Amino acid sequence: MLLQTLALLQLPLAAVSLAVSAVAATDPRHAPLLSWLERWGTELGPVTLGKSSVGAGYGAFASRDVTEGELLFSVPSTACVGLYDACGDADVGEALARLVVKGQGGATVALAGLLAKEWLCAGESGPRGPYLAMLPWDAAWPPEAEQEQEHCLWWSEAQVDALEGSPAYSDAVGIRDEVALAAKVIKSLIGASVRRAYKERGEPPWAVWRAEDDIERAVRGAFVSILTRSFTQEDGGDEEKRLVPLLDMLQHAAEPNVRHVQVSDGAAEGGGGAEGGGRQRVVVTARRPIAAGEELLNSYDGGELEPATFLTRFGFVPGRGVGEFVDSIREQDKGRLPFGFRIG
Repeated sequence: MLLQTLALLQLPLAAVSLAVSAVAATDPRHAPLLSWLERWGTELGPVTLGKSSVGAGYGAFASRDVTEGELLFSVPSTACVGLYDACGDADVGEALARLVVKGQGGATVALAGLLAKEWLCAGESGPRGPYLAMLPWDAAWPPEAEQEQEHCLWWSEAQVDALEGSPAYSDAVGIRDEVALAAKVIKSLIGASVRRAYKERGEPPWAVWRAEDDIERAVRGAFVSILTRSFTQEDGGDEEKRLVPLLDMLQHAAEPNVRHVQVSDGAAEGGGGAEGGGRQRVVVTARRPIAAGEELLNSYDGGELEPATFLTRFGFVPGRGVGEFVDSIREQDKGRLPFGFRIG
């Protein structure tokens, strides 16, 4: 799971406003996201967004030469999506909060419930719509976005069975079972809100009838985002899992060229953006000099995860194709005899 702890440091914040020209020069698919982030007080430095050169889906790139320590972007905590957003939801916040109190993964289920509810009820027009629209809601979403999502939550049973004999198999089965159980719980909590939203926007009766199927798919998509994109941050001494826009678009590298920290936000006193700057910000700076056009890269695991775990948690294997990795498991499996015995 993508759980990078952001250290709480007191650093001076060099503000760089998100210029309108930056949005105008961006791929149209990204313009709504950047406009939304601007309203929340996000600060964007020399960064552009586009098709990743090192991994599947999108990535971020330096738009000019960047010096070591230079600000790339900073995102206010209010633009992030976390547990307090889930528990504060007007419709289902109390029910989601009860999940959190129960423990045993309740916080993750609550966050997934909020993401699924907001996406199904409001879509791109919701309060976080432009950001949610960039998340992988199924193996082919967003449309024409080249996400190439290969997470095990989207796999068929046959694809999962192909991992048998590898540590990835039990991990994939466990993740899928946990998410299936979470989907049942979330259906009971957000189902009424989703059906009401469908009726209010004039969806046909059969769309309302299939709301539970939509919830199940949306919950899987929400868990894919949480597993692959979430960060653990501190808030008032407590740790919580959050999605951090822009930072979660950076691809993985064993040797990253960026660093990110959580800092006190001076904008808390005077605001920051149309909807407030929040008390804290996630600040991303250059770890070393970065050349113009070079992709910005983050480390997902600090070099600690095995390839099998990378596959089931993030949907890829560093330095190898998914098909190549699965084929290597099958090759090892050729020597297997019944009941777990092996040749040689």
